[in-house]
Amino acid sequence: MLLIFAGVAISTLTGDNGILTKAVQSKDATRGGEVKDYVRMAVAENAMADNTNGTRRTRAEVISELSTQGKLTAEEVAKLTDEENPVDVITIGGIEINFAELGSAGGGLTLVQMYDKAVADNCTNENGNCTNKEHLHIGDYVDYKNPTSGSKRANAVDTGYGTDQIYEASKNQLNWRVLGKDSATGGIKLISGRPMKSNNLETDPYLHLYGAKGYINAETVLNDLCSLYTTQYGTARSVNINDVNEITGITTDEEIKKYNKGPEWWGSKQYGEAYSFENHYTPQSWLKEKQQTTVSGIVNAYVYIVNLGDESVVNLSNERAYKMLFGNVDEAYYWLASSSVRANLEHAYFCVDKVYEDLGGLYVYSGRLFNSDDGNEGEYYYGVRPVISLKFSITENEIPKVPDRTEETWENMGAGNEPS
Repeated sequence: MLLIFAGVAISTLTGDNGILTKAVQSKDATRGGEVKDYVRMAVAENAMADNTNGTRRTRAEVISELSTQGKLTAEEVAKLTDEENPVDVITIGGIEINFAELGSAGGGLTLVQMYDKAVADNCTNENGNCTNKEHLHIGDYVDYKNPTSGSKRANAVDTGYGTDQIYEASKNQLNWRVLGKDSATGGIKLISGRPMKSNNLETDPYLHLYGAKGYINAETVLNDLCSLYTTQYGTARSVNINDVNEITGITTDEEIKKYNKGPEWWGSKQYGEAYSFENHYTPQSWLKEKQQTTVSGIVNAYVYIVNLGDESVVNLSNERAYKMLFGNVDEAYYWLASSSVRANLEHAYFCVDKVYEDLGGLYVYSGRLFNSDDGNEGEYYYGVRPVISLKFSITENEIPKVPDRTEETWENMGAGNEPS
């Protein structure tokens, strides 16, 4: 009987739910919370140092401080500082701590830190004259390593075009420029210096989208093609209208309505207005045995003109940013992975957005692929331009800033259909 009681007592102390086990777990959770708070404080102090030209503490210094204080075990320190395969995230007592916020184990400033430092120093490098090696600006070139193999296919069943369209990494060794910060991840965004080229005819490097299928699948197709450039350093997708708007400053409904040329050019409803048409077609109902339905919603398409230094339209004063997004667009219009709908008093137009040039003007434009009244389908062909969201912890050692590069021109290729 005494042995039974002794066994129960030991189990009560040492089992998964035992008193001693819970005590250890509680102690670890407390330690985990303290480490997380310490890292957060170091990140905040570094941000303050960037703004005041103070002294930053490196990731290695913070790890050493925590180890000296007994907050990190030797095993945890070894994982964070391993020369071949250091980890960024450790878990202590169920609490996850991300040391990548302090930089990578390899040392060097993160690209985010360099970008933030340039912002804090009020340096935009508009004319490409900045010589501060610790600055990173919109428009700067960086040495992001392209995949050398692999391909992506835009299937005809998705694009509505007559044949599949293939893009190969080996034929698209792109240059990469800083587009800004990703608002979702806090990491740096890159954009290709020029669009990708398809394996279509030499004079036709564009992605063709047609009609209802092209409209429905445009965003998925564009993002999938661009995912060819996803690597260990970041995730790739297509450029979209929000990326462009962040550079041009057209980021609010008020700004969109102020500069929107749609009502003037198309005789259409203004951005944000409602539309409703009975016995019309949506792209989906058209493909479903051409079933008529009520087509209704809110207009979210718009078009605006961008020029350098022209106050009468959207004025983009940063010359390098202007050339990055709109330079030589007459040769290489490109798709934006953003679908939209515009409408007038008679019907709705289902559109995919793009950056376009015509008669000397540069436009962020919504081009129709499908009409609601008669199911009329259109075909357009434009370039595919990838954007990469880098991991927050990427440093200058991993992806260094490089001198400006010369981009290939796309002469005599025909840049797409006329807008309508």
